[in-house]
Amino acid sequence: EAAAEEYPLQMGLAYLILVGYLVRTLFVSVGLPASVGVIVTGFAFSFFFQAELFAARDQLQELAFFLVLLTAGLEIRLRDLRLFIFVMAFLPATFEMIAIASYAILVLHFTVVEGLVLGTILVAIGDGLVIPKMKEFGVRFEGHPMPRLVFIWAPLEASYALALFGILTGFADPEGQPEIRVGAFVAGNAMRLVATVCAGACLGGLSGWLVSWRTALRVRGNQVFTGAPVEAFLMVLAVALFAFGLGNDKQVVPVGHSLGSLFQPELVVIMTGIFFAATAAPQVLEEVESVMGGVWVFGQLVLFSMLGSRTTLGIFPQLFDHVFTIMYVGLTFRFLGVFLGIIMTLVLDFSGHPFQWSTVLHDTCFCFLSTIPRATIQGALGQVPVTQRFFQNNKQQSVAQDLIFTAARLYIVCMSIMGMICLNFVGPRLCQATMDRPLWGQARGKESLEAKAAGAEVPGGAPPEPEGREEEECLRRMASGPELLSPPRPQGGPPTPTRPSAEGSERRRHFGRVLGIHAHASRGSHDLDLAQFDCLGSVFKSVTVKEHSPWRYEGP
Repeated sequence: EAAAEEYPLQMGLAYLILVGYLVRTLFVSVGLPASVGVIVTGFAFSFFFQAELFAARDQLQELAFFLVLLTAGLEIRLRDLRLFIFVMAFLPATFEMIAIASYAILVLHFTVVEGLVLGTILVAIGDGLVIPKMKEFGVRFEGHPMPRLVFIWAPLEASYALALFGILTGFADPEGQPEIRVGAFVAGNAMRLVATVCAGACLGGLSGWLVSWRTALRVRGNQVFTGAPVEAFLMVLAVALFAFGLGNDKQVVPVGHSLGSLFQPELVVIMTGIFFAATAAPQVLEEVESVMGGVWVFGQLVLFSMLGSRTTLGIFPQLFDHVFTIMYVGLTFRFLGVFLGIIMTLVLDFSGHPFQWSTVLHDTCFCFLSTIPRATIQGALGQVPVTQRFFQNNKQQSVAQDLIFTAARLYIVCMSIMGMICLNFVGPRLCQATMDRPLWGQARGKESLEAKAAGAEVPGGAPPEPEGREEEECLRRMASGPELLSPPRPQGGPPTPTRPSAEGSERRRHFGRVLGIHAHASRGSHDLDLAQFDCLGSVFKSVTVKEHSPWRYEGP
């Protein structure tokens, strides 16, 4: 257990931020997960834990957990979701969760709720680790659909696990929850789920519209709001905090005899983020994510360092007690779930899916490897059964609490490292072996492949120009064409006509686009804003500068 020491709070914060980030950078540079490096930093901090930080450790973890929820919501784009993406995000995770829960019930003699809580905490993909790797594969294997598929499904699976955990929390008998009738409790949770989704949709949708239009507000002809990115972020943060506060346990459901909040706090934050992303203007959403990405770096430093401060070397011998078997059982059923999900998608021929019968095994292996790394959700949820003292009606509650917390920490260390090693080594080979296929969003079929291979013209039109050709042409016109500028008005002559010709309008459009490219040259794509904690600098820079077609804003 960490020992509190008396020294200035500022020095403790400086250690967590600077040393934590430097160790994070060291781990990322050698291909290891950043979260493990920060956990090591937190473990070292436990030997000289600053007293005030030690006292506030639970509150710091709760705030970091809130950022996990908001980030998960902002990562999801409703217009990007298709039925096959829901299948791939939910089916394999459900298979793994049920397998882990069954093992806990049959072998460890857990209750059903204890087993499901264990499975829900351990099941979620480490989206912070996987998303940057998928973007890297997208740059290396341009147009390959598998990296983009995993990129879209990763945050959806994380939100699925968080929502399930929030629902199970009510059944887990946390400390302070009185005994109630089962029927009333189930009815109250059903009503709570509906109310939560509606509240999140209203708060997120309304805030997305208002934040996007805030600069239109004027008083005496003067613009009131600055329109700065941090301004939009602060508003979104405040709305999400308000939503999180709606789930305070002191609230009472106004119908029936089910005690508790009318709103489920984890799910209402996720839904607020999702509907804000759906209704906000694209530029506003990019600005919010840009600021949120920086705040989330700080949040992960706090989250994983606090988790590391609760870690002892004594947990590692427990790996081969039951945790390794749990990993084996869970991953076996995860692989089966991925395989069945792909087969189901092919048999039912869901719209827009990128799978082919000839590459089923390769696609199954790639998707499975992409789901092995685990970090953020396990770090956020692993200690909750301990801090909130779940399973109060079970005399052996501490056994379940301790195993869940131990398994979560071992999952982070073992599966994040081994998962990233496997993904780095095998992932590129699987992508290379399946490059001869339609691109993402392209019609499947032999004709499209032949057209791509032969560089054939699009029927009825000119062949598409290479990426970047339009921008180069604009730059050439700017350098050599003063005709882009309006001619000077002769002294005393009539004013220059303001109605532009068709050619002039086209040139001005190109000119404005080039200016926009230069104004945002360092921010070509915002796909990695929320995942920069696990990004190597070269990957983050190459994606944000060179790519001008974000994955997160376009559907298949």
